[in-house]
Amino acid sequence: MPGETLLEVQDLRKTFAGRTGMGSTSKHAVEAVRGVSFRLARGQTLGLVGETGCGKSTIARCIAGLTRATSGSVKLDGIDLVGLDRRGWRDMRRRGQIVVQNSYLFL
Repeated sequence: MPGETLLEVQDLRKTFAGRTGMGSTSKHAVEAVRGVSFRLARGQTLGLVGETGCGKSTIARCIAGLTRATSGSVKLDGIDLVGLDRRGWRDMRRRGQIVVQNSYLFL
């Protein structure tokens, strides 16, 4: 049904552990994605655009289950993907895929 929500992302966050320098034992957190939310209706298309390192790929990887989100929710047809187990992900991955585009090919 047109207008029906297909994908809903709410307050998605992903933090990676990092180190302050080579050989350092001091740790810090790198917040790659902070509070991303959007809703995509059935039949709509969404493009993530931004500069290098802004979190586009991390958002896509969290939605696809390739990277576990630190917090937030990702729902596909009302099913929360963040808490799915391995078998649940296998079933969901049959329904979609990431399409990565190299913008330099089109210039």
